[in-house]
Amino acid sequence: MPINRAGLLLLAPLLLALPSAAPVSAKTVELILDASGSMNAQLPGGETRLAAAKTAVAKVVALLPKDTDLAFRAYGHQSPREKHDCNDTQLLVSFGAAGGNGAQIESSARGLTARGYTPITRVLELAAKDFISGGKKGEKAIVLVSDGKETCDGDPCATAAALAAAGAELSIHAIGFEVDLAARKQLQCIAKVARGSYADAAGAAQLAAALQQAVAAKMEKVAPLGKEPGNLQVKGADLIGHVVKDAATGKIVGEISSTIDTVKVPAGLYHVAFGNAWWKSVSVESGKTTVLEPAILEVENAGLNGHTVLDSETGAKIAEVSSIKKSVTLLPGVYEITFGKLVWPLVKVDGGKKTLLRPGRLKVEGASFGGHKVKTAAGADAGEVSNMAATLPLPPGDYTVEIGGQPVAFKIAEGETTTLKAK
Repeated sequence: MPINRAGLLLLAPLLLALPSAAPVSAKTVELILDASGSMNAQLPGGETRLAAAKTAVAKVVALLPKDTDLAFRAYGHQSPREKHDCNDTQLLVSFGAAGGNGAQIESSARGLTARGYTPITRVLELAAKDFISGGKKGEKAIVLVSDGKETCDGDPCATAAALAAAGAELSIHAIGFEVDLAARKQLQCIAKVARGSYADAAGAAQLAAALQQAVAAKMEKVAPLGKEPGNLQVKGADLIGHVVKDAATGKIVGEISSTIDTVKVPAGLYHVAFGNAWWKSVSVESGKTTVLEPAILEVENAGLNGHTVLDSETGAKIAEVSSIKKSVTLLPGVYEITFGKLVWPLVKVDGGKKTLLRPGRLKVEGASFGGHKVKTAAGADAGEVSNMAATLPLPPGDYTVEIGGQPVAFKIAEGETTTLKAK
């Protein structure tokens, strides 16, 4: 459910309580680090995103001016995704001079484990409260690092705009770490409406540089959306269509499909449906056209029984692909694709691009009517082949298949067929 006007009214006491400007010797900064489940994804060098982020935080904290008033908050690190915890965020280190609490921030970051959700809306609300409870005055900056988009209720861009409107000395800077197109647009929206800057980062070195720049960045001016309507377009829209909702009211204002790919709407923020997921924080400006480019996922040699596409952080079912419908239009993001009881994890699909997933296949010649059970090398059920279905698509890896009452080991390579004989 998106934040509506009534919800923003509930934030009024928080917004009005943001301290007014007063001269201070140094900027007050709260650094927020993503430790959601997607931060377990590996970078090209083999380390995880979270490991690289820990390195970047340690480097930056050591280089900051010693009198920088700095606090550290993280999210997604306390609860596994099965708990659906949209309150999973914690202020790990309270405000203090970077020269004094830097070691504590580095230690806290080093102890994080990537596990759960990305509750950006909730995180921004609590970060604003941190400044209040800490009695902070003068220029205040939130520096948000995220590798993904909001996975809970609310619109983080609408919340950022409301917080910035109430606190004249508050800015929110966002860094997209290895992000997809949808996450980038959402984080850019947050920074734009909250007098902040946005930067992309790939790897520890780029993230460290982006963090340093964000801490030192000056406040930007907020450009109004305008009063005249604008256009919202979905390139390569799906035949089943995409519902468009007003982010403030939750009211459906239009629908986009492969036959009508553009709608005219008042300037503002919107949510656009992609299957069971929502592309949030879509900003439409007066007289301009906002273009969304979804991702296309295709599974080569997809199985007849189909493969479910799951959100990698929430586990929510997003779509299905099969031998009948081999491709699907998706919100850019990171997904898990099922193969029977198995999962191909952390499949990233990006906007305007087609991702071809190429499972390997096991083929058993002369398979029996009773079938041959297939297991992973660790012993997990992976399916079976028989004379009715002698070929089984599988993620790359090591497996065994039961032939003649004995497990026969074999390896599956991406896009290749491994053939064994039953007799």
